[in-house]
Amino acid sequence: MGITNPKLFGLNALSFLADVQDKNTCLFSLNLPPFDLDVIRGSQNAGATRNDWVTLSRLSIPIYKQVDRYYRDSIRYIPTLDTKSGVNRTLFGNLTLNGSLSGNAIRYRYVDGNGISATIKIADISTSRASAWSSSASPLLTTSPISYGARVGIITGGALQFGAQAPSVVGPRLQTTIAPQLKEFNSEFPTHKILCNIGGKPVSLYAMKGIPLIFTGFFRNLNANIGLTALINNIPASWKIVDVDNPNSFVRFANRGSSVSYRSTVSKERYIQFYYTSDNILSIEINSANIFDLPVAKFQNLVTFNLAVNSISNFPDLNFSAPNLQNLYLDRNPLYLSETSTERKLNSNVVSKIPTSLQVLRLGSTFYGSISQNIIANRFANLTTLDLSRDSGPYFHPDNDDLNSELPNVTNVCEVYNVRSNDFRQFGTSSGSSKNVKELENLVSLNLTGNTNLIDPTFTISSLNTKIQSISISDTGLPCPDLSNRQSLVSFDATYARNIGSIFTPSDVYKFDNCGSLNILSFYASPLTGAMPKFTNPNLSYIEFRYTRLTGGNIDGDTTYVIPEKTFELTPNLTYFLLQSPLLLTNQIHPTAFSYTPNLYYLLYISYGRTTGNFPSLGVCRSLTYFVIHYNNFTGNMPNFAANPSIYYADLSFNSFSGSIPGLKNLSNLTYLYLYNNQFTSLQKFENLPNLVYFYAHNNQITGKIPDFGDCPNLFYLILFNNQFTSYEPGAFSKIYRINYIDISSNNLSQQSVNLIINDLFENYNTVNRGGVTVNLRGNALPSGDALDKIEFLISKGWSIPYE
Repeated sequence: MGITNPKLFGLNALSFLADVQDKNTCLFSLNLPPFDLDVIRGSQNAGATRNDWVTLSRLSIPIYKQVDRYYRDSIRYIPTLDTKSGVNRTLFGNLTLNGSLSGNAIRYRYVDGNGISATIKIADISTSRASAWSSSASPLLTTSPISYGARVGIITGGALQFGAQAPSVVGPRLQTTIAPQLKEFNSEFPTHKILCNIGGKPVSLYAMKGIPLIFTGFFRNLNANIGLTALINNIPASWKIVDVDNPNSFVRFANRGSSVSYRSTVSKERYIQFYYTSDNILSIEINSANIFDLPVAKFQNLVTFNLAVNSISNFPDLNFSAPNLQNLYLDRNPLYLSETSTERKLNSNVVSKIPTSLQVLRLGSTFYGSISQNIIANRFANLTTLDLSRDSGPYFHPDNDDLNSELPNVTNVCEVYNVRSNDFRQFGTSSGSSKNVKELENLVSLNLTGNTNLIDPTFTISSLNTKIQSISISDTGLPCPDLSNRQSLVSFDATYARNIGSIFTPSDVYKFDNCGSLNILSFYASPLTGAMPKFTNPNLSYIEFRYTRLTGGNIDGDTTYVIPEKTFELTPNLTYFLLQSPLLLTNQIHPTAFSYTPNLYYLLYISYGRTTGNFPSLGVCRSLTYFVIHYNNFTGNMPNFAANPSIYYADLSFNSFSGSIPGLKNLSNLTYLYLYNNQFTSLQKFENLPNLVYFYAHNNQITGKIPDFGDCPNLFYLILFNNQFTSYEPGAFSKIYRINYIDISSNNLSQQSVNLIINDLFENYNTVNRGGVTVNLRGNALPSGDALDKIEFLISKGWSIPYE
């Protein structure tokens, strides 16, 4: 019995959902019209996939209704339609119309045939289509008939005559016009001869095919380069940029040559027209122009094809158009949106469209899914560069075809292998000439960064490889390989490498021992453990050990010094040394550890309060510019930087330095000086520090007089709170005209000293009038008399002077 009340116990149920014998009625009730199911049924056998049925109308909602909802939500009617279909994008699924449809073209997919013999085909609804041969009708109307691939003849009166299209004719054909066109540029050369029979006599006619070469894009600014093998009669190439919606709006670049630079205030759909014969084109480079389709042309001598960062979705048949191609750059194009469902992954269907002569292949940010392990190696025997690195968008990852997402193999000639920022998870197995990356003997650069799930405890580089220069295993699960005696190695980067392990082999050999060319060694934020190696790399300039778990000491177990004496003995070119670990030894650094580093520029050492003792001598470090040793437990006197004239940034905070803050002088670059949270007891006068801007010495035990800062004319922040100052040198603050913030709170300054400070600041203001200055006097004696009046005056001028 059917439910008669549509609202029963909170349910909004239609009566014919219950006890209905008509299955079509049930399907309609579930919003599954039988017609839609019939369309989908059997489509998988015809090659269709789920993505083919994704549509704006969602199979059942009329498109005008769905668009109207988008319009109400975002007031973007036209852009909504434009992003769903067009001449460069297939409309997947059904198209339900209610009313008129307008537009230049809509490309759609349909099922041809029934059952297992059915195929998926593509067709256009078009109101403006450039035909293979233009119509011969006169006058030429939009309704004039178009003939594809037909014979062309000349009849009485000189008009063109089109015959029936030959059944064997396939592919695109030359577009012609009835009205002759004037030659616009010197580079419009005849490219072909056509042999005709006119009046029974053979006649040769010159023809021009493929000029101009036309790319369609959507851009505001353009930098393009099309290189040539040679000039014809010393005539350079010409260019023309034409608005698609207004052919009368264009910019001509006559005799410009191989390169063109175009600038506009607005982005529009435009033609990029290049005037030269395609047989002379050696290279094409047009990036970031939103080009979505390629011109029909044959580039017999094209070597480099670079259309990276565009909107190409259908992979071109380069075997036909560029049979001698060597370098292909199509990275950051949406190739995963191909109209051909079998070409939406980097598979054999795609690589078979690329000539076997290829040497450089860049296809990062183009496809989703896995890659069949040997398709690259089996196709491109001479490939020297494989670059699948990703900046954003599509990436390679496990799927039903390969749950392990193995790295693609290449041949042994490969020199550059870059798969950065994907989700490859395993190294494959070598087979014949198809090699996994660990076995490549000629590899120069390897970048596996960002493949977070890539794990292999046996990872190493072939022992036969004597050419490797650069290795990056950052953000992976790979260990540090043994690379000792690799004289070619220049850089090794293992940032965020969670399974990095030790920098020593099981037999306690430094894994980079005798790498004579090594320049950069980085383990930033990786749990590197163990002792400090003796670096045997004379060209090493950059050591990055921040956020590691190193303990220091010698590998032989000697823990007397956290950094032993001879650590840097063989690294005279060391420029950066950055070490930060919570497990460092509590012992000191050897006093002469840095006596072998005359080129040291940046020194950072953080032990989280563990390392103690005096800080080593920096007497030979004439180039020292950044000196950061905060959060340690160093004792004794601080360096006076007399031997470091280039010092710019010095942070010695959170240590146990004591005694006097020395009278630093003649340090023309010193800008930042942080000495807070130590145990200093006195502060001497600074001399000739013209660029000191920040001086922080709070939370110490400094007694005596606040000294004169007149030799620090650019001082901006002066922070001395929480000390034990008892007096003030008259005139100390009177000439620091750029000062913005002074904090001398919580000291033992007398009323007389506070009054002197106010008098000097008042004089300071009268010399250079300005507001926005803060002076914190709290925690000292209160000002009196004339000083209070001056405080009120300064406050009225925008100063802030809290004193109680």
